[in-house]
Amino acid sequence: DDKEARLVETIRALRESHTHTPDVHVVDPACFRRVPNSPFAYWVSDRVRNMYSDLPLCESEGREIRCGMGTLDDFRFLRTWWEVNERSAGRSKESESGRSTWFPYAKGGGYAEYYSPIPLVVNFRNNGKEVKQYVEMKVGSASRKVQAESYYFRPGITWSSRTQLGLSMRSLPKGCIISVKGPALFADEELLPALLGLMNSKAFRFLVSIQVAFGSYEVGVIQRSPVPALRGPQWQRLRELAQSSANARLALGTAIETNHDFHLPSLLQTAGDWLAERVAAWQTRVSVVERTLLDYSKEVDEIASTLYGIDQGPSLMQGQSLDPASSVADDEQELNEEEGSTTETTDPQTLAAELVSYIVGCIFGRWDIRFARQDRPTPDLRGAFDPLPVCSPGMLLGPDGFPTSHAPESYPLRIDRDGIIVDDPDHDDDIIRRVRDVLEVIWKNRADAIEKEACEILGVTDLRDYFRKPGAGGFWDDHIKRYSKSRRKAPIYWLLQSSKKNYALWIYYHRLDKDILFKALLNYLEPKIRREESRLDELRSQKTALGPATKGAKKLDKDIDRQDALLSELRDFEDKLRRSANLHLDPDLNDGVVLNIAPLRELVPWKEAKSYWVDLMDGKYEWSSIGKQLREKGLVK
Repeated sequence: DDKEARLVETIRALRESHTHTPDVHVVDPACFRRVPNSPFAYWVSDRVRNMYSDLPLCESEGREIRCGMGTLDDFRFLRTWWEVNERSAGRSKESESGRSTWFPYAKGGGYAEYYSPIPLVVNFRNNGKEVKQYVEMKVGSASRKVQAESYYFRPGITWSSRTQLGLSMRSLPKGCIISVKGPALFADEELLPALLGLMNSKAFRFLVSIQVAFGSYEVGVIQRSPVPALRGPQWQRLRELAQSSANARLALGTAIETNHDFHLPSLLQTAGDWLAERVAAWQTRVSVVERTLLDYSKEVDEIASTLYGIDQGPSLMQGQSLDPASSVADDEQELNEEEGSTTETTDPQTLAAELVSYIVGCIFGRWDIRFARQDRPTPDLRGAFDPLPVCSPGMLLGPDGFPTSHAPESYPLRIDRDGIIVDDPDHDDDIIRRVRDVLEVIWKNRADAIEKEACEILGVTDLRDYFRKPGAGGFWDDHIKRYSKSRRKAPIYWLLQSSKKNYALWIYYHRLDKDILFKALLNYLEPKIRREESRLDELRSQKTALGPATKGAKKLDKDIDRQDALLSELRDFEDKLRRSANLHLDPDLNDGVVLNIAPLRELVPWKEAKSYWVDLMDGKYEWSSIGKQLREKGLVK
C-alpha cells in the first residue's frame, strides 16, 4: 500500500547487497533471448527460460498449429446453426460437390476449458466459392484470408486468439472450419486428448503468458511454447482426465437448447414432484460436476508440473504463481455476453423459462416430447472430438433423419404444422391451451399445479401474462437472449403483437413460406375479427332491447366501448399484417433471421426488425434473396 516506503526499503537492502528479497531480481539481460521474442521476463528462473530451448516446441514432432478463415463480412457469411435449414448443413468436404452450404465455424468464444459449444456456421458451399470471390474482390487474393484450407474439417484443439478472460483450450470437433479468431492445433488424433489436458494446465498457460501481453494468444505464441516428451503413463492419465472433463461439460450442455447436443431442459433431466425439487436437483448436479472438474484440474496441474519439472511452489518462479495474470478487464461481463457464455445456469427463473421454451418447441414440433415422457431412451453422448450432429438428439425427426412437421403414428401430442399459434382464448391453437396440452402429456393430473408453480418462479400472474409481456421478464425477451450467440440475434419463435397487446400470433421461423402470412390472415385473424364483430353487434342489440335509461345500460355502454376498441386494435393489426403479406416475398432461411423478420417490423416488438428494414430499403444486403426480391419489386431506394 505504501509504495514509496517499500521502494526505499528495497533500494536500501540492495545497496547493502541483500538481493534475496521478493522485489529484487538479479538477471543477466542476455538470458532474455532464451525466450522467444526476448520478453523482459525477469521474474522467472533460468530453468524456466531454458525450457524454450531444451524442450520440443508445441509446433514440432507432427503437431501443427494454424490460423483459419476470415470472411471480411461476417453478417453475410455467418449464421447461428439453428437459423439455417438442416438439410443444407455439412460436416465434411462434401461442400466441394455443392450439396451443402453451412459448416460449423470455430470463432473463439468465452472462457471454456476442454469443451465449448460452436454456435456459428459459415457459408462454404462449393468449396467456399462465394466467400473466396468476395475476399479476392476486397483484398486482391483469397488466400490472404481463406487460410490453411487443407486443415479444415480435421479434429483438433482450438482457443480464442484474443481474450481478456484468459487462455482456455477446448476440443475442436471433426467437420469444423477454423477461423482467424479461433485457430487450432492439429496432431495425431490419439494424442489430442492428452494434449488438451496439458494445454489447460497452469504450467502450460504460465509458459505462454511469459511471451505475451495479457489477452493475446496468437498462433505464433502457441507454436513457440515448450511441450514435454509425449510418453509414459502420465500422458495416458492426462488423456483420461481431459476426456472426462470434456464429457462432463458435454453432458451438462445437453440441457441447453441452442447446443448441438441438446436433449432435454434441466428441469426434465431431474426428478421431483415439484419444480422446486427439480431446480434443487439440477443445482446439486452442476455443483457436483464443478467440484469434480476442479479435482480433475488439480490432478492435471500436478501431472503437467511433473512433466515440465516445475515445482508448483514459489521457489522456481521467484515468488510468482503458475497462474497467468488473474486480473481481467472491467468489461469481462460484456465480453462474456458478446462471445456467448458457456456457464450452465442454476438460476430458478432461468430454468423455468427454459422449460417453457422447450414446451413451445414441442408445440411447433421442434422437440420430441417422447423423451420428456421417457418413452424413448436417453441418446448416447458423443465424444468431444466427434462431428457435431446436424440435428440435436432431442429433435422430432422424420424417417429421413431430418426435422418433420408430421407427427409420427401414436405420437402423444398434436403438433402445429402450419407454424402458427395464436394468443386468443377462443381459438383451438391458443398458445396457453397448447402449453397446457404439453403439461398434461408430461405431468398428467398434476399439470395445473406445475403451471401455477412455474408462474410463481417466473414472477408472473399467469402464463398469458408471461407470453404477452414483450420486455424484460417476458417470453419474447427471454427467447431473444437465449437465441443470441456470438453477436448474432436469431430468435426462431416470432412474436407478432397488436398495439395494445390483446392479440398476438407466434410464428415458427422454420415453417416460413411465401403463404404463411396469408394463412395467418385467413385462418386466424379474419375469423377472430368476425367473431368480435358479432359480439359487438350482440352487445348493441342488447342495449337497444334494454333502452338507454334501464338498469345495466351503463355497463353495456362500457362493454361496447371496450369491444369497439378491441376491434379497432384487431383491424390495425390486420392492416399491418396484410401490408407485409402483400409484399409477396418468398422467405429464404439462408438470409438469416434478422432479414426475414424485417418485413414484419410494424408488428414485431423488436427494434432490430425496424433497423434492418431501413437498411434493406437503402439497398444494403443486395446479395440476399430478400434484397434481390425487393429490388425487383422496385421498392429499394
